[in-house]
Amino acid sequence: MKGVGPVKKTFLTRVFVYSLCISFLLMSNGFHWIIAEANQNIPLGQMVSRGGVKFEASKNSWEKVETLFPVFEGMKIRTEKGEGVLALAEKTRVEIGSDSVFYFHQSDQFNLLEGKINFRIQPDVPLRFKVGNLWISKSYPLQTVKGPSIALTKDKEFAGSILMHSKGSVTVKSVQGPLYVTNQDGTVLASLSTGESITLPSVIAGSKPPIMAANAEPKWTEGPVEEEGFLGLSTRTWVGIGAAAAAVIGIILWAASGDGDHDRVPVCP
Repeated sequence: MKGVGPVKKTFLTRVFVYSLCISFLLMSNGFHWIIAEANQNIPLGQMVSRGGVKFEASKNSWEKVETLFPVFEGMKIRTEKGEGVLALAEKTRVEIGSDSVFYFHQSDQFNLLEGKINFRIQPDVPLRFKVGNLWISKSYPLQTVKGPSIALTKDKEFAGSILMHSKGSVTVKSVQGPLYVTNQDGTVLASLSTGESITLPSVIAGSKPPIMAANAEPKWTEGPVEEEGFLGLSTRTWVGIGAAAAAVIGIILWAASGDGDHDRVPVCP
């Protein structure tokens, strides 16, 4: 490097080597945070709406959506006097009636909080519905496993409807193919064949109220976890980026303070 003295060469070499070390550590230990959050921004499907359909932009703050808009995980949507059709993968469709509220807790878990839906699911799509304490799926539950685990079946497409009544009872109907209704413990409450329906009372279908005790911390109820962040990144991600930046600055200062030691070869810590 012409015109650069040995002291400056040593300084630049240290900075370069330690920058490579930190880059490697970020990729192996922390970079997956950013990748995971980027994947969360991939829409689960597209919804065509008509009427006064809104989404929850922030806590208890609702904004009207466009006629065609993407639906993301954790995005709470309210149809009010409108309605919509949600297009998911593999020609799977969910029609949302008026005065309905729903969101996706996970990509395969549709949570209905209010209202009525009609659905048509392809055999290879592992979509299930949660209404209060109930799970509705097109596949037979694995009762040996506690929870909503299911065994996928391959058949023609499945179709049905779910209606959540104003007093908390739930009506489930199979239009095509078998449907299974289970509780949160995985116990089968109903097995419906094509054309059959069942209405479960609110004492079975309704969500359990949180148990409050004196001087006890409040229980979290199930629902989408909304984590506010700057520029779309969570606090954890920014902490990781800040720590990496602080490490780089510290190495540069250390390298600058040690310019007199020309013979020492920098190595990754």
